[in-house]
Amino acid sequence: NRKRFPKFIRINHSEKKMKRNNDHITMLSNGKPLEPKYLKSYYDMSDAGTHYDFNSYKDVPGWVNDAEYVYEKAVSQAEDGAHFVEIGVLYGQSTTRMAELIKKSGKDIKFDAIDIFWGIEHGTKNYLTQNQPYQFLQYLEQPRFENWTIMQIVQFPIIHFGLSDYVNFITCDERYAHRLYDDNSLDFVWIDGDHNEGVVYNDLVNFWPKLKSGAMIAGDDMKSPGVYRDVQTFIDDNDLRDYYNPTPLNIGKDGINQSNGFRIIKK
Repeated sequence: NRKRFPKFIRINHSEKKMKRNNDHITMLSNGKPLEPKYLKSYYDMSDAGTHYDFNSYKDVPGWVNDAEYVYEKAVSQAEDGAHFVEIGVLYGQSTTRMAELIKKSGKDIKFDAIDIFWGIEHGTKNYLTQNQPYQFLQYLEQPRFENWTIMQIVQFPIIHFGLSDYVNFITCDERYAHRLYDDNSLDFVWIDGDHNEGVVYNDLVNFWPKLKSGAMIAGDDMKSPGVYRDVQTFIDDNDLRDYYNPTPLNIGKDGINQSNGFRIIKK
């Protein structure tokens, strides 16, 4: 018999009790909420094609944001044997994007997607205080996923799109994930995990020695004060101002620029 992961307790929320807007999500300077770029009005795959088609990373809940094109650049510049790491997976939108790009490239790229995973359900069920759209809860609790573990839900897009050979899921706290890698072994690292102040700084400090010369470390959510301070402190501490770039324009819903990432190249 196939060994199953322990089940997670699921809480059923009736749709009528849900907050029907996303005003609780982080606001931009223009007063508009930073909703996910490809957010669907309703996530329910119980009837295939009835509400929306599940065809690509764009149909997976998440904030792909700057990873959408930073990942494309990383893959285009990579050579066979490259090793990529993603910190922070959620439901796998950016993970699926990277796996799709690697498959399409035909290159031999190893890609590790790291998260602690068990906290994903808690965050979504408490979406009002965790800055998530209510639609993410619809996705989590749709009938298709009844009695599924969180790992099965996260891996669903990868399996559905035939991308299992292009990503390795690793359960690990990001504070210790750098210990999985040798120095000078990684070509690209994307940081989009815990945004509490000090966490991103430690990720940068810990993963910097793991990068090869010419490798890129990048991340998202510079509009988060803690992330912004962490990145600026790391740059100044290591005199990297000449090797730092914000991500370029990324126009999302309503013409809003959602670009809020960073890129640092190790020379």
